[in-house]
Parts: sequence; structure tokens; C-alpha cells
Amino acid sequence: MRPAALERGISSLGAGRFSERTKEASMELMDAIKGRRSIRKFTGEPVARETIEHLLEAATWAPSGQNLQPWYFVALTQKEDLAFVFSELGTTAFSHRKELEARFKNNPEIVEETMEFVSAMGGASTIVLAFLHKPYSEDLLPSCIESVAAAMENLCLAAYEQGLGSCWVEVVCRAGDALHERFAPDKGKLVGGIVLGYPDMEARPIKRKEGRYEIR
Repeated sequence: MRPAALERGISSLGAGRFSERTKEASMELMDAIKGRRSIRKFTGEPVARETIEHLLEAATWAPSGQNLQPWYFVALTQKEDLAFVFSELGTTAFSHRKELEARFKNNPEIVEETMEFVSAMGGASTIVLAFLHKPYSEDLLPSCIESVAAAMENLCLAAYEQGLGSCWVEVVCRAGDALHERFAPDKGKLVGGIVLGYPDMEARPIKRKEGRYEIR
């Protein structure tokens, strides 16, 4: 049974037109979902302010638990702010390398590529830091972090739509205290980041792992 609002939409559009529009939109959405890649090398060309605003708005339309909308994004575009991020990440480089070497002991090239990327985020001209809007209670924290993650995915898909590359980076959380103090001291904890820019690489398709869902 279709929801009443959807029935009204079908009636106003005509069933045929509704079906065509829905199919077209679905194909465009799946193209974006499957076409998005993690980009780790950028041209360095600045992203226009209005484009960044468009991406941030897309992020804020994500679903959220209890409609808390618990996100707060800070988009860094100034060289001095980007340099501060790189400097703080540099202080965590040793421990990060050790973890990577343990995980990818048979693939040392992955370690080197990752460390090179982290040193300057691939030349990205924008870094978006994702904070919680405020400190939330422990019982709300898991839901809030999930909600911010949904918003970050919206941002990545919107970036792809605009011809931009993005890469979701957890590594910024290693410098979370310093970045929180400098960029959002009155907000909640830093939970992730996204680097943005114009791609300077062709990312290869990544095979999806099988056996990760079922229908009962």
C-alpha cells in the first residue's frame, strides 16, 4: 500500500509520468552511488564558495535520529588553516605508520601511499571537518555519530554530482583535540572529515565484498 502523500503525487503527475521520473531519478542516484570514488590526488584548484555551500546544504538534508540534526561542519579553505591541520597530523604520523605497517605487512606500498596522502591530503583545496553540534549524552552518542555519517555521505555524493573528488578521512580524529580547540571550541567532538577538490587521478573501481547482506 502506497502512502497517501505518494498517491496524491501519482495522481497529480499521472502514473506514467511519475514512473518515468522515478526511474530516471533512481538511475541517476545509482550512477552517483556506484560512481563515487575515494580520491587521494587533487589539482589544488580552489572550489568556489557557492559550490561548498551547496555541498554543505546537501549534507544537512540527511536523516537523523530523533531529528536532532546533530552535525556541525567547518569547511577549511585558507592555506594557514590547512597547514595547521597538516602540522597536527604530522605529530601523529609515527603511531599511524606503525598501525598501517601491522595491518598491511604484505603491502608496504599501501603504507607509503597512505602516509604520503596524509601529509598534505593529496593537495586538496578544502577540508570539511565534521563535529557534533554539541556534547551529547552517552545514550545519544551512537545515534548522533550515525547521523553525522549519513550527512557526510550526502556531501560526498553531492560532490561527485558537481564533478569534484572527495575522500572520507578518519585520520583527522587523531588530532581531534587540537582541531576542536582551534575550529569549533564551543561544539561537540570531531567525528570525521572529508577532503574535497578537483581530481587529478582516475580512481579504479573497487570490487564489492560478497555475502554482506541477506533478505529473509
